[in-house]
Amino acid sequence: MRIAPGTRVYLTTAISLVAVGLATWLGKEAGTAVSFRQWWTLAAVAASVTAAGVPAYEQIRKERMRATAQQAAEDAAVAMRVTLNDALDPIVRQLGRVVTAPGRREREALQEGVVTMVVDSAARLVGSGRVRACLYRFTPGTPGVLVPTEYSGRVDDPLQPIRDGTSEGDLVFGMIRHNQHLLCPDVDASPLQGWQVVAPQTYLSFAAVPVAAGQNAFGMLMVDALDKGSIRQLDVPLLRLLAGLLADALGAE
Repeated sequence: MRIAPGTRVYLTTAISLVAVGLATWLGKEAGTAVSFRQWWTLAAVAASVTAAGVPAYEQIRKERMRATAQQAAEDAAVAMRVTLNDALDPIVRQLGRVVTAPGRREREALQEGVVTMVVDSAARLVGSGRVRACLYRFTPGTPGVLVPTEYSGRVDDPLQPIRDGTSEGDLVFGMIRHNQHLLCPDVDASPLQGWQVVAPQTYLSFAAVPVAAGQNAFGMLMVDALDKGSIRQLDVPLLRLLAGLLADALGAE
């Protein structure tokens, strides 16, 4: 049976106080008793040991829990570094091939390979639960339009294009122009003004970042998940890193 931490504090404190009181009373009884003095003394010693032992045990228990949590955090950090290395190393190698490609046709083919690898990594590494990653790219013309061109992760209904001049477009295009990001851990409790999640879409958290290198913008990388809180602030730096790799690949000439 697991005792709640708050209840455990009150329980151990109560046991210690009762044991202190018993030790005091039993000690007095042992000092005045005519018969069975040794038993009164033993009882007083037992109560004293209990009064001192319960807090000591709790302290040892907390230290063990702290050490276990620290080890678990270290193991998780190592696992994350290994995962990141396994995901990013092939992308970096592919970027090298893009830069050194001898011709335009070969370079474009390698660029598309980077796109697939990065979007797949975003779906696997960013957020938790059933995550979908999508790359939006600009299409020629005025007003500007962002079109979803590459998906990875959760299979779901396709996302719709985003047009500049609409409420959603103003939000997204402004985000790209100012090199900011969009984050909504809970679309029901704290929706972003201008962003709408309409049927058949059912995601409850999302984040989006620009795919841009300097003044050159290529589109937007977005991840969404079916659960509230699955996409959080701590996911944004990794998403930006992946978007930066995308921009490096798409900007290579």
